[in-house]
Amino acid sequence: MTWIGDHDPPHVHVYEGDRLILKWDLQDGKPLQGAASRKLERLIEELIREGRL
Repeated sequence: MTWIGDHDPPHVHVYEGDRLILKWDLQDGKPLQGAASRKLERLIEELIREGRL
């Protein structure tokens, strides 16, 4: 999830159900909060390449 007008740096919120598991910094390509599995990192990279993030 992303929100227009959310605080900097640009980032995405990743949830599992109702639980926030990761905030990913789109600018620097690293976690702001939580830890990303390699699978999750690959999914984020793919969404960026597709222009969906």
